[in-house]
Amino acid sequence: MSATDKKIEKIEYWHNPILPNIELSSANVEQFSFERHVHLDYHIGIVTSGCQQYSHQGKVYHLAPGFISTLNPDEAHNGDNITLGGYQSHVMALPVDYVNEISREMGQAETFFNAPLINNAALSHAFLHLHKLLTTEQAPTAQLHIETAMMAFITELFIHNGDIHNNQVPSQQRASTKKLSVLQLNYIKTLFHDEPGQAFQLDALALQLDLSKFQFLRQFKQSMGMTPHAYLKRVRLEYAKKALMKGGNLSDIAYQVGFFDQSHFNKAFKNAYLITPSHFQRRVL
Repeated sequence: MSATDKKIEKIEYWHNPILPNIELSSANVEQFSFERHVHLDYHIGIVTSGCQQYSHQGKVYHLAPGFISTLNPDEAHNGDNITLGGYQSHVMALPVDYVNEISREMGQAETFFNAPLINNAALSHAFLHLHKLLTTEQAPTAQLHIETAMMAFITELFIHNGDIHNNQVPSQQRASTKKLSVLQLNYIKTLFHDEPGQAFQLDALALQLDLSKFQFLRQFKQSMGMTPHAYLKRVRLEYAKKALMKGGNLSDIAYQVGFFDQSHFNKAFKNAYLITPSHFQRRVL
């Protein structure tokens, strides 16, 4: 094989300013091997092509598309390619203090993954979506989306694949859990309706209600059947439709209701209504 034909092997790293302590990476490797090592953080990974083989606590595992690798801090493991053409992987490293914060919200002293490999296509797809979201440039208005997607994925992952037992939560702790009142829910909804273009933050919204991020996210979803971000996104699109019907400029409308650019607006609008904003406007004017 000539030098020009040789596969370029690389690992790229990112961090998102909204969640700056979370390390993200993507790798394309064929010859490179990860020698036995440990991490300081919780590591979650998938492959989108090929297959990675790794050993963990005396057993050998194959990480193929549709599976998720879940490794706790300080667990020794390695990594080798076993497919012709190599594999492509995507990894997220979660700091211990971030996971501990979620654990406390779930009434757990500590949380650990109970298996190093999970066969769950739905969670794998959700992870890919989240990884792409975190490694793609986003507008400040995307903060609520990013925080919501991250917390929803991590809690779902640990509920189904971690040492979490809801019946072990002390009864006094369950009784003291604060509730999102109807008045508070209406207050948040009014904020979204009055200023759909604002860059809302999960921390700030929860603080106004004297709730934790986890409590606010969970209870809003229980009340409305959708996350705060999903609700806000739909509100933005509904107001965009009304503005389009009045003949507004597409770029101005996208900005006014909180979309990063025309491309993001077009994609969200078509996903919701099966028609582009420009086509919709031509039909209604």
